[in-house]
This record gives sequence, structure tokens and C-alpha cells, in this order.
Amino acid sequence: MKHIEKIIFLVVLIVVAGLSAWVFMGDAKAPNASQDIPPAGGSFPLEEYTGIPPLPQVNWPEPMPQDSEGKWLYRVFTPPVLYIVDGAFVPVRPVDPVPDEPEPEPEPFGVALTDITRNMYRLQLDAIYETKLNDVDSAVLSFENVYATQTERPTVTLKKGETDEHFQFRVDDIERKEKRIGGGLEREHVATITDLKTGKTVLLSDRDTLYEEGVTLTFESTVSPGQTVTLKSVGETFEMNDATYTLSEINLDNSSVQLVKESETLDVPEVKTLTPETVEPVTETPSPQATQPNTESGSSDFDQLFN
Repeated sequence: MKHIEKIIFLVVLIVVAGLSAWVFMGDAKAPNASQDIPPAGGSFPLEEYTGIPPLPQVNWPEPMPQDSEGKWLYRVFTPPVLYIVDGAFVPVRPVDPVPDEPEPEPEPFGVALTDITRNMYRLQLDAIYETKLNDVDSAVLSFENVYATQTERPTVTLKKGETDEHFQFRVDDIERKEKRIGGGLEREHVATITDLKTGKTVLLSDRDTLYEEGVTLTFESTVSPGQTVTLKSVGETFEMNDATYTLSEINLDNSSVQLVKESETLDVPEVKTLTPETVEPVTETPSPQATQPNTESGSSDFDQLFN
């Protein structure tokens, strides 16, 4: 072991000696920095600082007057006025398009049909009671007394061939009619009676209501609600809203009538079909002053909170 330690010591000693020799030899070969810098070639004279030279005098032209009184207007950084026309900027104001005049509203017809009044016949076939199967001739017929008072019977029952002296009518015949509708069978009974008051023959059905002849039609102005007139037959005329109206047709099957309107403002008569409707009253539109809130009173109330 002692020999190995001596060998390691000698190796380390040799390495240290070699490094020291390399360092000393390198310093001896390094150039002198002062020798590499060449001397300055010439001298530079110093001048005295005298400041910034003064600017030359500038004479600005006088502004040109813009009116006859010799006044002018200074516009500083005012951009030019430009207009956008079809997506491009132009300096000339385009001509404003002239708005189209609104088409005049058509003249209102001015009249509405508000009621169709028809009087029911005093007797109506209400029901039929067969005493024998499929034998309507022996059936009992029940008639409704439409205008029955508190002291009168509301219904009257008779058979074929019988007469009621109090209500003055006689049952002459009873007939059953059958009609197939789709997959069902519809039955209707029609009684033939003689009205002893008038001597007329009347047909009563248990499916339809029979009305007296004649009708009363009520018309009302839509321009001046409350102004009404009644008509009863085709051809009658009336004047309303500075126009003349003529009743030209009455259709009770669909509860409609046809009126013809004539006035000085119409080139040709106006024809219109009317059905019953309700005329709404005209409401006055409040003026803007009436609907504008009172801001003065509101602001004074608000100020009082801080007083």
C-alpha cells in the first residue's frame, strides 16, 4: 500500500508541475495591449456654443373676406362635407327623393246590417208520438203554442183529422219523409194543417221553424253610430252619410242582404253584400297634450324630497 501511495503522489506532482509551466509560458507569449493601439493622427479644435440660430421672419397673407361686410370666418381643421351616394363619397349634396303621395283611402261603405227580424208562425210541430209501429196516421201530434200567455197551454196535441176550436186549426194530414245521408237515415215529419183564422193551408215540420211572411231589416251607420233605419222589402231606399242606398236582394237562407250605394263621390254605384254585425261606437283619439305627462309637477315633487 505504501508503494501505491508514493506512485499516486508522484503522478499528481508531475501534473501540477506541468500545468504551472504551461501557464508561465503562455503569459510570456501574450501581446502587449498598449502596443496594438495606433496613436491618434491629428488634433481637433474646440468651438464655442452660440445657441440655435433665429428663425427667418414669415409674413402670412391676410384672410380673404367672405361677405360684403368685410367679415371672415376662420375654420380650423374643418373636414369637407361629404355625402354617401350609392356607397361612394361625393362632395355635392344629392337631391332628396320626393316621397310618393299616399293613395287616398277608399270611401267606407258607411252602413252595416245589425239585425234581421222575422216573426215565427204561431204554431210549430214539436213532436210526434206513434201509437202503432210505422203508422203515422194514428200518431199523436204535439204542437207548440209559440205566443202562449201565462193562462194558455204551451202545447196542443191532436191527431190527424181533429180540430182545435180554441186555437182555430185542423190537422189535415201527416207524412213521414226519410232521406239517407252518408251511412245514416234522416227522418222528417210534415203535418198539413188548415189555419181557420186565415183559411190558408200551412205545412209544419218537426225539423224546421216556420216563419210568417215578411222580414224587418235594421241598418246602422258606421260613420255616425246610433243613426238607424229599417226596411222590409226589396226596392226600398234610404239616405245616410250623404249617399243613397237601395235594398236590391234579401237572402234569408244565409241571413244576408245586398245594398247598392250611390253618391256624388262614386263614379259607379257600389254593391255590397251584408250580414248581421255589431257596430262599434266611435272613440275619440286623445290629443298629444292630453296624453303628455305633467313633468313640472313631477319634478317639483321630486325636489321637495330634498327640501
